Amino acid sequence: MTSAFDLSASFKAYDVRGVVGETITPQIVKAVGAAFVDVLDLAGSTVLVGGDMRPSSPEFIKDFAAGVTMRGADVLLLDLISTDELYYACGA
Repeated sequence: MTSAFDLSASFKAYDVRGVVGETITPQIVKAVGAAFVDVLDLAGSTVLVGGDMRPSSPEFIKDFAAGVTMRGADVLLLDLISTDELYYACGA
């Protein structure tokens, strides 16, 4: 991943909103997964990854997980999961 991405159209202070295939692509999701590990210094840790019912979620779950693992963290795939279930899984 050597190209730069303009994330300003989708990444805001408290959420991510964009158009799948335009401002949010598989390559961007993979890069964000890698950056997540780098910025939070999570190499060697386990990252929980899940998604919601949107059609793009299954692909983006895999892309994010690929970025995480390429930076040295493990992934626990949770697939389709609600926010409350994800909070519980993080604490458990």
